[in-house]
Amino acid sequence: MRSRAMRLLIPILLVAVVVAISSPALSVTQGQVDAACADSKEAYTQYKEDNARYEAATERYQLTISELEQTVLTGNYLRTRVEEKTGELTDIHARIQERAVEMYISSGTSLTDMLFASTSVGDFLAGRQFIETATERDVASLDNLQALRNDLTGLREQLKAEEQRLAELRNEQEIVKDDLEEVAQRTYSAWEKMSARCKELYNKRQAELAAAAAAAAIRRGGSAGGVGAAVTPNFFCPMDPGPTHFINDWGFPRSGGRTHKGTDMFAAYGQKVYAAGDGVVFLTNSNLGGRSVWLSAEHGVAYYYAHLSGWAPGLNTGDIVSRGELIGYNGDSGNARGGSPHVHVQIHPGGRGAAPVNPYPTLIAFGCR
Repeated sequence: MRSRAMRLLIPILLVAVVVAISSPALSVTQGQVDAACADSKEAYTQYKEDNARYEAATERYQLTISELEQTVLTGNYLRTRVEEKTGELTDIHARIQERAVEMYISSGTSLTDMLFASTSVGDFLAGRQFIETATERDVASLDNLQALRNDLTGLREQLKAEEQRLAELRNEQEIVKDDLEEVAQRTYSAWEKMSARCKELYNKRQAELAAAAAAAAIRRGGSAGGVGAAVTPNFFCPMDPGPTHFINDWGFPRSGGRTHKGTDMFAAYGQKVYAAGDGVVFLTNSNLGGRSVWLSAEHGVAYYYAHLSGWAPGLNTGDIVSRGELIGYNGDSGNARGGSPHVHVQIHPGGRGAAPVNPYPTLIAFGCR
């Protein structure tokens, strides 16, 4: 999560919140965490080991998906270029053949004799008889023909390399996905065995460390930098912060030339998903987001949760929910089908229909890991 491959984009407004979170009055030491976890030491030790693997597997999976999507985009671009160059090549061939016919008619020389005197049409076009009667336009066409052939050869080689890399990435995706799901289950199992006090202090400690790292990171404005905590008051984490992992994947490539406009939070299949605040819910089901929930909070912000395996029992569109109330379960519905279970989270400060902002700074600021 804190590797060089990732960029933490934190807004200046977050500084005050980070300072408050990491102030001495709220500080939790590692020693305090260890002491609180003494009554569930075996589970705590196992959790820390599995959690480190889970963190690494999450980042590897996300970066693999990102490279895969970029490779698909590059391959599509190269195929388009190959088609364009092939069309240009066909046009030039046609023009040169027309010119050869014109030369035959004007010279009286049998076109068949001219062609069969050479081992190939290419040899004929490069031969003395053609060159002697060729105009500058004809020579330019021949130059363009050779240049196009070279371009086409290069593009086809690039496309072949991209297709090979795509096959490798799809295979790697399956391997990483299986690894991620296995370690997620182990991590969650260990977490469940830890005592309540152990979980509480562990979460506080991790929140402080994450906030300190965020404060030291490069701060940028705009949607990629998220919003300050005042915009999302009393934010409740979408899932239990213990066995949940995510990276700053805002802007990563996605299918169809899109970019990622949220944060993917990975956890065990079926893990509970909660409302970020008080508000009204709107349930949707689509090919892209799968089973999803829009939450229009009372403070004016809309939260979007996608790829759920299901909604909370009895939950319907128009229902009023409270902060921290169960609204669904982690899954892989929609275009996440077959991938590692996760909830795609979006934050829209202006409500539904307004542009989203990066959720990552908010998730970090409120200790969601």
